Amino acid sequence: MTETTLQKDVVATLKVYFQQRRDRVPVLAQRAADQGIEEIRSREDMIPLLFPHTTYKSYPDMLIAKGRWEQMNRWLGSLSSRPVDDVDVSGVADVDDWIAALEKAGHMVSSSSGTSGKGSFLNKSQRDLEVNKQNLLDCFTALGLPPEKRWHVIPVGPETGQTQHNGVRDLIIREFSRADALPLFEGAPAEGFHRYMAKLSAMRRAMADGTAAPDDIARFEAESAERAAQQDRRLHHFADRIIAHKSEDILFSSQFPQLFRLCEILREKGIRDGDITGNNALTSGGGLKGTNLPADYQEQIYRLLNIVPERFLHYYSMQELNNRMFKCPEEGRYHVPEEIVLFVLTKDGSALAEPEGTIVEGRAAFVDTTVDGRWGGTISGDRITVDLGTCPCGRPGETVLPNIVRYSDLGDDDKITCAGTMDAYVRGLSGE
Repeated sequence: MTETTLQKDVVATLKVYFQQRRDRVPVLAQRAADQGIEEIRSREDMIPLLFPHTTYKSYPDMLIAKGRWEQMNRWLGSLSSRPVDDVDVSGVADVDDWIAALEKAGHMVSSSSGTSGKGSFLNKSQRDLEVNKQNLLDCFTALGLPPEKRWHVIPVGPETGQTQHNGVRDLIIREFSRADALPLFEGAPAEGFHRYMAKLSAMRRAMADGTAAPDDIARFEAESAERAAQQDRRLHHFADRIIAHKSEDILFSSQFPQLFRLCEILREKGIRDGDITGNNALTSGGGLKGTNLPADYQEQIYRLLNIVPERFLHYYSMQELNNRMFKCPEEGRYHVPEEIVLFVLTKDGSALAEPEGTIVEGRAAFVDTTVDGRWGGTISGDRITVDLGTCPCGRPGETVLPNIVRYSDLGDDDKITCAGTMDAYVRGLSGE
């Protein structure tokens, strides 16, 4: 297949997906009408229709602070493929209640706090959740670790209580756990995740502007300390089980900050490199979430837990995507699946970045053509480098090199040109 044919196939895919979503997502319909875009004829046509990642946290803080849940429904509905105006919010007292009410009506909302504490909310359908879970199993299989009930599974965390996170955790346990699997932590589950993150956001603002009362700060710090202590109790529970079964195969599911803390606890309990001898595996995604770890934190984890690249499913993804880009164990780069159309944009997100040979660097943007509950086109906050050629491992398709970094972490202006305009569409359509 020639390169020209490949490009035509991508445009055809984008054209079909746009037509399927155009009239179902109000903000997309408004944006397309204002841009005069009735169909997709090229990759460039899609760029004005990509939603900046900040769009999903464009609601005014006061809507949550003052409990204006019907307005939050309208805000979310402007970005969703199904209306949410009729979701009953009469008994809603906080963000967790709001999420529960939406889920009861079939809107499987995903939330991420980011580093600011302000939550971004994305509407997902049940189909989105199922695609996400199947993709994880497909990634395991591509790595050479197909579902097989031969592992002790340790879901290190973090525990958020969110439906999607719980679903992925339960999927791994169901598909990979051996019959005599290690017991999970039975302490009280994490409750009030969204409530806590909303309080965190409000407290940070209050402390920044000097309006936080000393008693409020003390109460919040006490709650934060208890949540941290609960997580440490979980990690101590798992550490004891690992030590008791250190020669048996364990599959860890975790983000790196929690896994590094688990390793610290194991070392405190006397475990050294080489003591754990099982052929262990790990799946992990996400960055450090603002956590400061040593430069060699990954190597420390691999050595202590006896994990080699062939048993490490690391992936690049984000909550805006159903699909993951799994890390190539041979070359250390991330493979873009065919369900995702990758765009590398200029820093301001206004145009395609110019490649040098087969290499192009710029702002990452994606259209995940499996996204159902909303529009699948997203401009991220990440700077990436992409090889448009074939990975040396022989797998086809573009690959994202591992030097991924957030523009905000570079101290640069993270401004996306269309962000203000997109926020204005949301405000107009949601009646803010």
